[in-house]
Order: sequence, then structure tokens, then C-alpha cells
Amino acid sequence: MQPYEGHVVEIDEYVPLTIQWPGYARLRQAPHSVVLDVRASLIEIKTDHDSGEVVELILAHVVRPEDSDIPLGVPGAIESGVPLMSYTGSSQDSSAGGVRLYADGLRVRFGQESATARAVGDPAAVFGFSEQGHLVEFDVRLNFDRMARLRALCGLPG
Repeated sequence: MQPYEGHVVEIDEYVPLTIQWPGYARLRQAPHSVVLDVRASLIEIKTDHDSGEVVELILAHVVRPEDSDIPLGVPGAIESGVPLMSYTGSSQDSSAGGVRLYADGLRVRFGQESATARAVGDPAAVFGFSEQGHLVEFDVRLNFDRMARLRALCGLPG
């Protein structure tokens, strides 16, 4: 885990959501990039080649997100920081995950492991990991205007 320094969120018509952490500016070479197919939506996670620190998460393409007008739940204890991640060649079950929009943010579920045992980040951007250390979900909180724009980009009512 790296110390937490904040993140920047961008919403765009071509790339629906980009979240970048300050570690991106410190990269000495191009980041390691992994694209995950999460129930037909594409999520790209970029990490520093040297440290494994997450530097960017991109919701590159959204297909049929679930929609809810309730607020995004708050995880219990959150360890402040940015996770360090490594990737293996194992495949994931993309049918078990998905993207869900809430009144105040969105959640991306990765694969079929359901329980989040450890939360890393801050209340506005949280990575959830299983007991085995696998990434199982990512939550990001967004204000009303950003949620309305993201809903419109996903073809949902504001």
C-alpha cells in the first residue's frame, strides 16, 4: 500500500470514467495495463511496473449497467492508501461481476468472490479485497452532477 494522496475523476463522452491517483505523475515508464471484461463492460487497471501501485482505473466501455436510486453503502474500516497489485494469468468469471450505478456513485464487482474482507483507499474511492487478496470490487463516490452525466453517457435517465 502507498500513502493516500487523493485522486482525480474525469467523466467523458469517449471514455465514461477515468480515476487517476498521483502515482501516475511519478511513473518512470509506461504503466502496466490490464483490461478486464466485467459482464461485457471493460475496466482497465493501470499499475506502476516497479511498485505495483495502482495509478489509474478506467471504465472504458459500459454495457447495461445495473441502476439504483439508493446511496452507495459505506464499507466498515478503510485502510488509507492506494493498493499495490500484481496480476496472474488466471482468468476471471466475468458473468458474476458487473457495474452498478447508485445515487451517489458506482460499484464495479469483479468475478464471483462475494465477500470483501479488506478495504483500501478512502471513503470516496475504495478497493475491496477478498480474504485471499483478490480484488473483488471497486467503489467510487461522485457528486450529483457527475452522476447525472455518467447516467446520460450510459443511456440511463438522470
